[in-house]
Amino acid sequence: MRTFRLLLVPLVLFFALGVVPRAHADEPIAKSYLFEGRLDEDGILTVTETIKFDSPPAELTQRIANRAPIDSDRFYIYGISDVSATGAENFASKVEGDYTVLSMKPSAEVKITYKVTGTTRSEPGNNGDASVFTWRALQGLSVAVEKVAGTLQVAAQAQLVDCTAGPPGTLDKCQLYAAGAHNSPTPIFESATRGVGEQVTFTVGFSVEDVAPTARVYEQWNLKRAFAIDLATAGTALAVLVAGSLLLWWLHRRSGADLSYAGEVSAVGSFRPVGDGESVFEPGEGMRPGLVGTVADERVDPVDITATLIDLAVRGHLRITELQHTQYGLVDWQFSRLENQHDELLPYESRLLEAVVPDGQHSFASQLPEVLAPALGAVQDALYDEVVERGWFEHRPDSTRSSWAVRGWVGLGVALAAGGALIAFTSFGLVALVLLALSISLLWMAPRMPRRTAEGTRLVAALGALSALLNTQPTNQMPKGRELAEISRLLPYTVVLGGRQRWVEAMAAADVDDTPDPTEVDWYHAPETWHLRDLPASLTQFINTIQGQLFSR
Repeated sequence: MRTFRLLLVPLVLFFALGVVPRAHADEPIAKSYLFEGRLDEDGILTVTETIKFDSPPAELTQRIANRAPIDSDRFYIYGISDVSATGAENFASKVEGDYTVLSMKPSAEVKITYKVTGTTRSEPGNNGDASVFTWRALQGLSVAVEKVAGTLQVAAQAQLVDCTAGPPGTLDKCQLYAAGAHNSPTPIFESATRGVGEQVTFTVGFSVEDVAPTARVYEQWNLKRAFAIDLATAGTALAVLVAGSLLLWWLHRRSGADLSYAGEVSAVGSFRPVGDGESVFEPGEGMRPGLVGTVADERVDPVDITATLIDLAVRGHLRITELQHTQYGLVDWQFSRLENQHDELLPYESRLLEAVVPDGQHSFASQLPEVLAPALGAVQDALYDEVVERGWFEHRPDSTRSSWAVRGWVGLGVALAAGGALIAFTSFGLVALVLLALSISLLWMAPRMPRRTAEGTRLVAALGALSALLNTQPTNQMPKGRELAEISRLLPYTVVLGGRQRWVEAMAAADVDDTPDPTEVDWYHAPETWHLRDLPASLTQFINTIQGQLFSR
């Protein structure tokens, strides 16, 4: 039995000293790793790492993390500087992504030094806020280490101490860690053999009065964070919405709302009795159809131009002639200039007439976009100037719309820039949406900002009464034998105020025979086979065509 035991001992030694070491013979390993940190009261950490080898490897690398996760969206950011090494050749330090990577050819003893900011953070404690120091005293080393130890020199009494070690994500407690005794307050730690890339994290707590917190927190952008809903973000968004809405309301009330008119309002046109059961239309206040349409909707549009052309024809300044066409062919009209020395033209009417039919010439409706295009801007300017000169608007409606549109686009640009910054860098994305909505509201307000004077407000109400009158007045009360002429006088007003169809049909009702009527209407001539009963269809087609030509400009 004794002999068996004696034979067993060499056998065990053989496996222990021969077989096992051979399994790790090719893996480089450091004999010891000593961490020496000095933490200043301003929170700056100075690190000295001493690594000793029995047989140094051909190359040594260390990856020092520049950040540490707090949660899925937040990180602590470390500032690493003044990196150097002694006892090594070909030393290099560079930043690769989230790491500062050190590489070198080591000797038997290497000392690596660097400084770190951001290792201390403020946390609530039992006795008030504490400044908690945390650092991976060992991290990212390309060799295993037989023994790891470390100290932290700091001019403060530690309130807590902790140490974990192991592979990333599976950390266990260190073999030894202590805050130090009263007579030796230096916090220390020790750990057993650590493999390649394993970590030792050292944590020490102090009073914030002794060590300043320097942690820098980086929040990774995501939609959930950008549009976080809590009391602060929702309250701020609501406050901005209310304040912005009140501001927009005030701006409209101050600059865009029509001034009120307190007096009585009557129609700016009437049907004057001229006999038993007979009456004629008389527009009041020097009103013209183009002025009516501009005051009513605050803009010069194709309807106003079309009504003005018909009005000029009715007043004897031009003649509209429907040209001969096949049953399914395109219809065209000729504009012919007439002399009328007895009817004064307003500036916008003169410019329109000169553009469409210069003196002694004629044009066609199909040419209208080309002949009118160079002068249409001047016609519109003259019309806008006329409504301002007559005291119906404080400023030209088109200029007012343009100036507020510029404000709206500038506001939209500012909202997009500010909103982009809020979404990218804060959790106040809701405020960004509110700013965007307010800027769009300002753009929406721009066309509604022309401001009528009190007289303009009165006129709009009066035009409403005139519109009602044109839509309800009996069409059979025109003087006998003068129906066509008298209805023609009011016809341009019905183009902008409504009721046109019923009055045109009243003109067509005067056709009581089968004889063609190509020249029955002074201002509207037609082909030889044309009848007066064709006027509703002809005039509707003319108006639609002219408006289409003007809209297509």
